Amino acid sequence: MRVPLVKEHGAWFVFIFSCAAGILAGQSISWDETLFNIILTSAGIALLINSKASLAPLVKGRRMDKTALAWTVLFFTSGLLLLLPFLEKGLPHFNVFFLLIILYLFFIGVNKEHLLIAELSGFSLLTISAPIIYFMATGVLSLKLYLAVFLFFGAGVFKVRMRIKKTAFFRAVMVTYCSSVLIFYYYSDISCMILLPLVENITNAIWFRDERLKVTGNVELVKGVMFLTLLYLFYI
Repeated sequence: MRVPLVKEHGAWFVFIFSCAAGILAGQSISWDETLFNIILTSAGIALLINSKASLAPLVKGRRMDKTALAWTVLFFTSGLLLLLPFLEKGLPHFNVFFLLIILYLFFIGVNKEHLLIAELSGFSLLTISAPIIYFMATGVLSLKLYLAVFLFFGAGVFKVRMRIKKTAFFRAVMVTYCSSVLIFYYYSDISCMILLPLVENITNAIWFRDERLKVTGNVELVKGVMFLTLLYLFYI
């Protein structure tokens, strides 16, 4: 029996980096029940993310696939069980994020998940991991951390689109987006040093060069590691 898995490696890296960002931003995690709950919560979120592999065909309105439905129920139920420590404390604080889930499911349902806004909504869900893990570590909901993480990794969506379209318009959008993120960081009292990896996005847009998407993915992976390092050093 083949287990349905989400095979979008970029999405998994964004999820992992977002979880790590929540831990690093907290910087006060002790090796006790708190860490155990963080591990459970991370595993629960991972199962919910992976449920997309079996859920997508059902949402798109294809014929009822009992196997896909069974896997969806299994992933979803297991994920919620692991999330019980978080749901018990944090559910009232995170209700607003359900709107993002509905929005993304809508794009999947109408088979438009590769629209720019749909991909951004997908990243907005993946990066919720950062404030959730931060909440489990500190008991505080940090929308500032969420936006800081989402806006950084959102730049990757625009970069991939720029590399595919190869037009002056998307190059200008890339520069405009990075500049807007810089302004947000500045006025939100977040160290702009954390955004140093986005210099590569801007230089790539100005001095455009052809490269394979695999190379772009590897570059984004390195930038993600740099982002986490800078977040640890300069976020607080």
